[in-house]
Amino acid sequence: MVKNMKVRLLTIILIIISLTTTAFASDKYALIELKGSVNPVIADYIVNSIKKANQDNMQFVLMIMDTPGGLLNSMRDIIKAILDSEIPVIVYTYPKGAQAASAGGFIMIAAHIAAMSPGTEIGAMHPVSPFLNFSPDQKQDGIMEKKVLNDTVAYAKSLAELRKRNITWVEKAVREAISSTNNEALKLGVIDIVANDIDDLLSKIDGKKIKTKDTYVVLKTKHIHQQQYTMDWKEKILNYFADPQMVFFLFLIAVVGIGFELKNPGMIVPGVIGAIALFLFLLAVKVLPINFAGLTFIILAIILFILELKFTSYGLLTLAGIISFVIGSMILFDSPLPGGQIPLTSIITVLVVLLLFIFIVVRAVIKVHTQKAVTGIEGMIGEKGVATRDFEGKGTIEVHGEL
Repeated sequence: MVKNMKVRLLTIILIIISLTTTAFASDKYALIELKGSVNPVIADYIVNSIKKANQDNMQFVLMIMDTPGGLLNSMRDIIKAILDSEIPVIVYTYPKGAQAASAGGFIMIAAHIAAMSPGTEIGAMHPVSPFLNFSPDQKQDGIMEKKVLNDTVAYAKSLAELRKRNITWVEKAVREAISSTNNEALKLGVIDIVANDIDDLLSKIDGKKIKTKDTYVVLKTKHIHQQQYTMDWKEKILNYFADPQMVFFLFLIAVVGIGFELKNPGMIVPGVIGAIALFLFLLAVKVLPINFAGLTFIILAIILFILELKFTSYGLLTLAGIISFVIGSMILFDSPLPGGQIPLTSIITVLVVLLLFIFIVVRAVIKVHTQKAVTGIEGMIGEKGVATRDFEGKGTIEVHGEL
């Protein structure tokens, strides 16, 4: 009798331990997407989705990712949400051709399970700062750059240690900006799984025991159902325009459109386009860390280009404008991670288009406004006429066959 009581008591204890260490497996999982640059809008969407998945008792969160990188603060917000989650967050770089670059690499490292599909890549996590290229104190800035780099390395290594990933590779990805294919990453212990698609991934993670913040979860995916969390229409609009390149283009369209309307009142179309672009730009500024010194440099550049048309500077104003435009564009967004800045190719392309617009369209407009009138009284000023009869003071003359 006593022996049976001991067996029963031991069984109850084991059940209690099991319940406290292994979470109940739900028959649903949450699907979210991180596509495009990592910005405050998409970070809020992902953080809120992870919290909602926890509240909805989802078994896990599956994040489909394809990103070139983005803003450091937004990346940290996403990673913090992953680390705080009571349920596993699986990050899957998908489909073929997708990338987990820069900020995306950090998010992959922080995931409870990191998976990639064939034909994808991960890495290039080196921090960069365009401000250092234009600073007079290179020695001091070299120290600052080293501090940023070391801090980023330490952060990446702490995530790798937590998830038991290849620390050596992670450090090289930050210090040397190395990248790896999906198969290379798997062999090096950077990721956990290579899966062809979502169904293949669900099959491969079935039965895996995952440690979350406070407990363990055994994944059961054989008869699991998907529930997708998507952005609402407001978030989609904000996310579309909360991209460094998009904000850059909107600002230039606003300046050119409104400036053209002010120079030629009544044309309406340039002014309307410029006003809409300005409104969207101000909307995006609320969610992106804009550097207003960069804006000032770009506005100054446009002014210098226009002054070149009015004054003879033998190209000096144009050269100064080009330098000002490039500097302003490069420091417009202060993010140490690639993907959070404007690519140099985009800067050069826009610069060429802007110069062509100013030197062709604006020059033509200035010429029209400054050339001599050919009709009316203004068109007769300075012309020679023939008197039809003698007169003193006032009289009638013939100019171009007209009296």
